[in-house]
Amino acid sequence: MAQSDYKDDATAPKTRDQVRAGTLRLRIIGENWFRTAALPERGMLVLGRGPEADIRIDDPSISRRHAVLHIGPELRIEDLGSVNGTRVGDQKLDSQESITFSLGELIELGSVMLLVQRGLSEERPRRIFTHDYFESRLEEECARAALGSRSFAVLFLRSEVAQAGTLLALLAQIVDPTDVIATYGPGQIEALVTDVEADQAATIVARLREGAARLRATARVDLALFPRDARTPEALLARARAGDADSVADAVTPSAGVTSDAMAQLHRLVDRIAASSITVLLLGETGVGKDVMAQSIHARSPRAQKPFLRLNCAALPESLVESELFGHERGAFTGATQPKPGLLEAAQGGTVLLDEVGELPLPLQAKLLRVFEEQHVLRVGALNPRSIDVRFIAATNRDLEAAVQRGVFRQDLYFRLNGVSLLIPPLRERVREIEPLARRFIAEACEREGRSSQPELSEEALQRLLAYPWPGNIRELRNVIDRAVLLCTGDRITTEQLPRDKMNAVSALPAPPASVDSADVDGADDDEPERERILQVLAQCGGNQSQAAKQLGMSRNTLLARLDRYGVPRPRKR
Repeated sequence: MAQSDYKDDATAPKTRDQVRAGTLRLRIIGENWFRTAALPERGMLVLGRGPEADIRIDDPSISRRHAVLHIGPELRIEDLGSVNGTRVGDQKLDSQESITFSLGELIELGSVMLLVQRGLSEERPRRIFTHDYFESRLEEECARAALGSRSFAVLFLRSEVAQAGTLLALLAQIVDPTDVIATYGPGQIEALVTDVEADQAATIVARLREGAARLRATARVDLALFPRDARTPEALLARARAGDADSVADAVTPSAGVTSDAMAQLHRLVDRIAASSITVLLLGETGVGKDVMAQSIHARSPRAQKPFLRLNCAALPESLVESELFGHERGAFTGATQPKPGLLEAAQGGTVLLDEVGELPLPLQAKLLRVFEEQHVLRVGALNPRSIDVRFIAATNRDLEAAVQRGVFRQDLYFRLNGVSLLIPPLRERVREIEPLARRFIAEACEREGRSSQPELSEEALQRLLAYPWPGNIRELRNVIDRAVLLCTGDRITTEQLPRDKMNAVSALPAPPASVDSADVDGADDDEPERERILQVLAQCGGNQSQAAKQLGMSRNTLLARLDRYGVPRPRKR
């Protein structure tokens, strides 16, 4: 079809305003990009890379005048002798050949994909945000959902870099316009889908997988749900990226390299209590490593060769908890065709971790208390109880004593759990561990990504890591390092690969005092003057920490915490 033929066609749109007036939309999906063009209800449009095309597609695989889109009672696409061809479904068109197609059917011009769909006449372009913006919105949504007892989902999509644009377009069609879509890294997309329950989120994931298969895009889609899988931004991202929310452990091991004195003492205590069967209550902020500490206790105990079972108490549905935890007999309820041992029976002789135990609903607390007291379980539909031999470890970031006072946690269960309590300090009090942990996470990320060489951590990036207070603790550090490795194309990780908006915003705030008597003596606004002041006073006191703390106007414990924060070795008195 000649260009003059197109211009003389009476039904062809004559102005851009006429094109914008329609309600049909052409979704143009390139390699790592996509856009939408409005279409008229009737007419013909030339698609191509040249300036004479009605809809320009600036892609090297597109000819200057590649194809003509015929819009009317039926939809047709006509190839104009393009170099890289036109394809509808599995059929490749010959030059000047045309074929009808349906709304939503895939059309390929070279390496570019097209979809014609119905859309709103006032549709606005879909914004794709940065990861920094996504993290800030995720943090806000966690706070909002917690206050309103709402549920929301974090989606994570992985694909070939060349197919990321296809997935972006597909995702934009499935989730609501108010949901947030962002790019995490090359070939990786994240989405925040608000106000959805588990079944709705699962439907979205299924639609994404089906759509990717229809578009012949290789994609992995994973999901984390608030509050079922996690309650903090860092944990939600880690669970979504891991792909199996129930099996993800906190990102730390006790032998990370350099450890603080507090952690060294904690590990010595673990060595002592691991050999016994005493119940252990692990306390600490989200992401400090409670899960791995529990595994460490199990591994050092006589039960090490037996099962280790992790139960996420926040995700246990009350309607199924008896059958899942305690098992059932044949015929106990509709569908129970075979007897099934419960999870506690399956852990016979081993260790059970009650993770997020502070989230247990009261009815379930009563059931577990009976297990603690009687050391047996009664299957649903059974007449006789079965004895069990398991060691219980509980973990929480909640103040259980305060929960007991509020009447939301049973006092008798709290006493049973608190055989011995271990407080895991936050990462901001273990500054000396940040560098070895970061280097270890770099090595692990490179191994997962199949990188033959590991990038170095630049001095500027290291200082940024040391100065950041890490509210998400070790899990957050791992998330940051994993993404930095993903974005790093050279041999050095710099501050360009770190989340600058988040880290700058937090570090700009004044650090909270470590205790009521830890006010700064010189009113300095940043860390370096305080660090130099501490070193000067310690030198004057001959390394005597108590004298130095008194002269600095802070407690000895606060001084030791500051030394750890600034990476200063503990001095010895001369």
